[in-house]
Amino acid sequence: MHRNLRVATRIQRGEKLAPKIVISSRINRPGINSALRDMGFNVVEIPIDEPNNGFHHFNEHEIAQYWYDADAAMVGLRDFVTAEVMQASPRLQCLCGPVIGTEMIDVPAATKLGIAVGFGAVMENFVGVAEACAMLSIELLKHLPQKWNAVRTGGFRVDNQGSMVKDHTIGLIGLGNIGQATARRLQGFGCKLLAYDPYQKPEVAATVNTTLVDMDTLLRESDVISIMVVLTDETTHMIGERELALMKPGAYLINTARGSCVDEAALIKALDGHMGGAAVDVWEQEPTRADNPLRNHPKVIPSGHNVGHSTELYEALTPAGVENLSRGVSGRLPLYLRNPDVKPAWRERLTRLGITPRED
Repeated sequence: MHRNLRVATRIQRGEKLAPKIVISSRINRPGINSALRDMGFNVVEIPIDEPNNGFHHFNEHEIAQYWYDADAAMVGLRDFVTAEVMQASPRLQCLCGPVIGTEMIDVPAATKLGIAVGFGAVMENFVGVAEACAMLSIELLKHLPQKWNAVRTGGFRVDNQGSMVKDHTIGLIGLGNIGQATARRLQGFGCKLLAYDPYQKPEVAATVNTTLVDMDTLLRESDVISIMVVLTDETTHMIGERELALMKPGAYLINTARGSCVDEAALIKALDGHMGGAAVDVWEQEPTRADNPLRNHPKVIPSGHNVGHSTELYEALTPAGVENLSRGVSGRLPLYLRNPDVKPAWRERLTRLGITPRED
């Protein structure tokens, strides 16, 4: 059955037709499909029946019908692309996600196979999140959740007025694009900036007046801690009971990264104890369940994985996706490349496919 599907696909495409780009039906950006078709590419939508918050694992039938002769693909945040899918896609040159997160793609496997991974790291994305992280740091220190609650519940003032940002210490877990942009926005407030990032260089941290330290030092010394990392095996539950216990009494935690970076049960326990508060934009399960105590906790600023989103961001993601995919099937690397270490294997893969790699 699979062999017949492959033969039929070859006949439909012919010996030399336009590159085939497969796109998950859960990519809710029809402008990407239409723009790529206008450019002459063969765009094929993979129909996925699960709701947007459900996980999808591509089965053998889908691999044979859609992936086997695909030159590039774009998948949603819950459409898992494993090493097996990539190994069964001998023509695949480029694999993209629409936003910054790429945890649905086995990036190490893609790198090993020579497949470039594109993502939506547009300025509007990381600057928007950085603006939100700076904003949330200030709101938490100023006790805005408590002040809002006092007025909304019939009161007016609160006993503890909060603190100035000046002379406090803000710790950044992750000093990539978002972390550096956050540091730049906080510099004018006169606070001390620390960062934990084992992959970043001290000279880069120095350009944003930030000091690199180990994780335990950051946890012990920071008044506000903001998580800005991608989700990997290394960062899953990187903040748990032990880490929360190391935080100062009255300290705050901000998570705009991925929900699974934080053990929610441990966070709830810490908020009921020594922690001053938290801002939670991302959740272990999304949408989070209705009875999650973090939704209505008096010390929490909750949002639905969109605190850094904007009209400008949504307008930027479609052209970024088009650019990544069109470059990826034209012998070029995506404009926004998640795995820069792929370049040697990518050149070899394209050469085997009879494509001349262009690194412009």
